[in-house]
Amino acid sequence: MKRFLSYAIILLALCASQSTFAQVTGTFTVQGDGTKFYPVIFYDGGWDNNIASELEIGRSIIHKNPNDWWGTIIAKFRYHVTAWGHGSNFIDADIRQKFGNPNIALVGGWRDITAGNGGHQIMIWLRGSTPYYYKSDYAVNPVVYDGVANPVTYQEVNGPVLTFKTTPDEYVNPQGMSYQNTAYFNDPGVNFFGGKIGIGTTNPGEHRLAVEGSVAARRIKVTTSSTWADFVFDSAYKLPSLQEVESYVKTNKHLPEVPSAKEVKENGIDVGEMNKVLLQKIEELTLYIIELKKENEAMDKRLQRLEGKK
Repeated sequence: MKRFLSYAIILLALCASQSTFAQVTGTFTVQGDGTKFYPVIFYDGGWDNNIASELEIGRSIIHKNPNDWWGTIIAKFRYHVTAWGHGSNFIDADIRQKFGNPNIALVGGWRDITAGNGGHQIMIWLRGSTPYYYKSDYAVNPVVYDGVANPVTYQEVNGPVLTFKTTPDEYVNPQGMSYQNTAYFNDPGVNFFGGKIGIGTTNPGEHRLAVEGSVAARRIKVTTSSTWADFVFDSAYKLPSLQEVESYVKTNKHLPEVPSAKEVKENGIDVGEMNKVLLQKIEELTLYIIELKKENEAMDKRLQRLEGKK
């Protein structure tokens, strides 16, 4: 009998443990305008259990909508709210999505809505006129503010009035991770980034690395595939006359081969190419100085001869 009771207690404990961390699944629909992103509130069930909540939002079938080719998404949010200043709060997102027709994303942003209150909720802006499926380790109880299920605005307790968005926020990575805190990669191995990198900007343009702000470094090594400026000292190089340079400067207000102020303002400068051009000008100046020295020496000799005849 005692052994039976022990097994029963263990079984009940296991069941209680499993029910605490049971997965919750469901579906909800964000109605309204399909070109807007509407607030949806999710509960942070892990907060009272002293762990982060994990929420997955998805729709695998691109035709799963009254509007065909509406887009697909597989996204995971891991979060812990501050609940009026307790700290250790964050919202991390990992998003994979295919934009549908029209070419609009499905996630517009997210926010911890407990900075000024003791609630346990986050807000995620999701595209309207779309059904979504979710899974979580806790009950997240989605509440939609789309102007149909609930008003299109939400008054955050001790915070701002929140409503729909028309474009995704800048911090939203549409294809990959949006990580709220800093990242340390401590392994000395190679870290590979196959695409473009923006620091302080989400628009690197044609550049593989774009930095909005200053860059500090102890050393910078620029490699170039173009010809270095030593060609100036080749016997075949035709050195422009000083008269030609003077005429060019008067007309263009800058040296030959050197970009104008307008060009630099519009396009910036290529550091490697600019150093080559500056070296070319220094080498040309060196040749001019050598020629002037030869002319001065010839003039001195002529003056000495003239003075000797007196």
